Amino acid sequence: MADQTPRLGLGTYEQGDEWDHTDTVEAVDEHAIVHGPIAERPASGDYDDELYHATDQGITWRWDASSDDWTYFSGQGCPGHPVPETSYFEAVQSVHARTERTPVWNVEAHGIEGDGTTDVGQAVHDLLETVDRAGGGIVYFPPGRYLLERTPLVGDDTILMGAGRSTVFEGPRPAGDEGRALFSNRGYDATEYDGASNWGICNVRIDAPKATGIMPAHAENVRLEHIYGDRIYYHHVDIVSCKNVVVNGFFATRGGEGDSDAPVQFDSQRSGTGWNSVWDGSRDALVEDDDTPTRNCTLTNFEIDPVNGPEHGVHLHRGRNESITIEDGFISGCRYTAIRADPDEEVADLTIDGVSCIENARGITLGQMKRDRRELTINNVTIRTDDDGMAAGSGLYASGFDGASVSNVSVDGPFTNSVIFDDMEDLKMSSISATGADHQAFRFREHVDATLTTARAADCGTVGIYSGPGSSVAYGGVTFDDVGTTVEVDGEIREWTSS
Repeated sequence: MADQTPRLGLGTYEQGDEWDHTDTVEAVDEHAIVHGPIAERPASGDYDDELYHATDQGITWRWDASSDDWTYFSGQGCPGHPVPETSYFEAVQSVHARTERTPVWNVEAHGIEGDGTTDVGQAVHDLLETVDRAGGGIVYFPPGRYLLERTPLVGDDTILMGAGRSTVFEGPRPAGDEGRALFSNRGYDATEYDGASNWGICNVRIDAPKATGIMPAHAENVRLEHIYGDRIYYHHVDIVSCKNVVVNGFFATRGGEGDSDAPVQFDSQRSGTGWNSVWDGSRDALVEDDDTPTRNCTLTNFEIDPVNGPEHGVHLHRGRNESITIEDGFISGCRYTAIRADPDEEVADLTIDGVSCIENARGITLGQMKRDRRELTINNVTIRTDDDGMAAGSGLYASGFDGASVSNVSVDGPFTNSVIFDDMEDLKMSSISATGADHQAFRFREHVDATLTTARAADCGTVGIYSGPGSSVAYGGVTFDDVGTTVEVDGEIREWTSS
């Protein structure tokens, strides 16, 4: 019977050259002593120039005794493409850190196994140091469960790639030291944004009930893509004093198990903060607390639907937080609030767009601050809770912003008040529906300068629009349906007829 082994071409390749499949000679593969999947390639060869053909990669590897390592020999692709025509390559090609000269480091080739029983955190950390000295690269984790007994630190221009949900990271931690980071970056203890830059983690699952997940700290230009969150102690993603971080594709089936838990947190390390730390296997070290704000960060294309009822879905914590965008997502099952900012947190230029907050105790809470916040934009948002046993407080609450725009928003459910504002300057609202509140539909409680147009107040227990002390509300084009009192005024109010 004819040999069915793939016939591979042998060409000459210099690092950085274009790979030319026409520059080949006949069948190199027949000289390989062993054929099999890459996972079964021996850790070392028996002699110099020994060949191993990885059938699942379509690549032949050569043992180089001088470097004590397997090196690329022939096959489809090139040394920068050890697993050609797989889905993770398309993602890698779009990442800033990748160039034609960037190597790919398969952790299995460096003795790191995801067997679910062996602690490999130190080995991963050591490999990342090697990658950093080499100028960065792509570190690939095949399917498996990797136990990180310490926090590996990612360096500049480095991408950690998994195989989706089948690449799982867990973080064993001693009792009393739960919540230390699963992954962080070199320079977490730097000032400003001088930590590692242009790095990312993609296509992995976090299942670490004793650890916090990925914690960029004092980092810049970071991409976290297709992160799957299962069990976690505090947060799957905690962005601390960073700039230009994008989380694109985050899917949480559980929230944190510890106090003040939320699957995603935007955080800043204020002076004196005693939390947010990496774990070296025996002790923890805190992120530098120089008050660097978290700036220009985005959470997009996400779903937070936890079964264990965390306090919040997305938490803006210990500001300052500046230019934060939360868009195109779904949040459900939170015991307190879908999206929350701490009462004393300075927030500037916050955008929430295209987010559905369904079946949470509250929808969006950005309250309890009289001033020093600026520029709030909320567009295309649905807040709905049908369970009167779950609904509490207000569906949408904000305060302390100078300049705010709220449009195309629906708040529906037995909240105390559907929409409530305090201490807001130049608040513009349009195309808002507030339905089902136990008390008031629109409550402009104190010191609010607001314009409300094209709105609906319905099925509210007491008042459609309330203007409180120090408030001035102009409204037009508002319809009232089954409300106790349409308008109640303790401040000022002006009605006009829309054209």
